[in-house]
Formats: sequence, C-alpha cells, structure tokens
Amino acid sequence: MSKANNKAIKLVVQSFTECLGMFMFIFISLGGVQSALKTSAASLATNPTLAFIEISLCFGFGLATAIFFSYRISGGALNPAVNFGLLVAGAMDPITMIAYTVSQCIGATAACGAVAAIFPGKFAGANQVFPGITVTQAFFLELILTFGLVITVLFLAVEKSKITFFAPMMIGIYVFIAHLLAIPYTNTSINPARSLGASIITGTWDNHWIFWVAPLCGGAIAGLVYRFYKIVGYETLNAGQDADHVV
Repeated sequence: MSKANNKAIKLVVQSFTECLGMFMFIFISLGGVQSALKTSAASLATNPTLAFIEISLCFGFGLATAIFFSYRISGGALNPAVNFGLLVAGAMDPITMIAYTVSQCIGATAACGAVAAIFPGKFAGANQVFPGITVTQAFFLELILTFGLVITVLFLAVEKSKITFFAPMMIGIYVFIAHLLAIPYTNTSINPARSLGASIITGTWDNHWIFWVAPLCGGAIAGLVYRFYKIVGYETLNAGQDADHVV
C-alpha cells in the first residue's frame, strides 16, 4: 500500500473519530440542557443559576470525556475554531482542517437531531443573542472566550510537556467556566459546529454568523499568539519547568 493511501486512510479514520467524538460531546452537552430545563423548570424563571451550573458541567465534562476518547487518534480537536487556530499556528494542514471541520459538523448535527428526537420537550440548544446584550458585545464575548479555549489547547495539548496528560480535563474545565459566563447572553457557542447543528435542527438562524466568525477570529488570534511565543523561544523564559530536579 502506498504512502498516499496510508495517509488517506489515516485521515479517514481520524475524521471519523472527530465525528464520533463530536457526537458524544454534543449529545451529552445538549442532552444536559434538556434535562436541566426539566429538573429546574420550577425555579428557572426566578433562579436560573442551578440550571446554568448543570448545563455548564455537562458541556465541560462532556468535552473532557470526548477528548479523552479521541486525543490519541485524531488529537481531539472537536471544534472548527480549534482546527483553524491549529492551522494558523502551523500545527494542522489545510486538508486535515477541512476534513475535520466537515466531520465535526456532521457529528454535531447528528447529535442535535438525536437529542431533539430522544429527549421530551422543545429542543433548546440553539445559540442566539439574548435581550440585554448587543450584537457587538456578543461577538467579542464569543471571540475572547474562544481565544482562551484555543490558546489552552495549544499550550496544553499541542505543546508536549509533563502536564500534557492534564489537557483533556483542563480544557473541559475551561469550557465549563466559559459556559457559566456566556449562557445568559449567547447560550455559549465557542464552537461553530455545535451552533450549526443546533440551527439546522431548530431553524434558528438569527445572527448565526456571529457563531462562526467570532470563534474563528478567536482561534486565529490564539494561533498567532502561539507563533509569537514560539518565535521568542518561550521555553527558555522560565527554564526547568519539566525538570526532574530542583534547578
């Protein structure tokens, strides 16, 4: 079998893994939304905090679980904005980025469809700009939160060190925090595939561009910041962090 065939097969397996991992992540996360709306229905109007925490935990731990599954096969990107950030950082090639993005969108859409079909009640996973926040504010909220996510991925998962094995859980914790911050304002996207899947199922497309453009811009900025740190040789700035002895 030629190297080209081997490379193609590898990409197919990795892309399928991204699709499956995305399905796991979104099913757990948006299933958590449906469960939270049911279990917290009585107090949701007056005290939505409990529901927000439940939803945020499902997104954070759902993503961590999906990354643990897919990390050693595909890298566990599970987000088109992460793909784009890795491309800008020089850690992913364009063909892989496209293949992963398509696979992630398919997985997310399938998961949204499954949640809508399996969980009782109206599917409530769509991203939107809620009253009380402007489109500009929503854009920069999504951009900054995605920047933080992608820079975390780059320095914990892409850069190999003694703390790399913490990457899936720390990325999940970051996503948990991001959802606590943004659920009341945008339902928290920071992941264009997740937004696309939910919009396809609900038919909600108002300001949908925000949930693509803002995360992709945030990912690109993170990739550029990563390149800057590599150029200045960040590893030498606080040397000995991975040493086995006191320096």
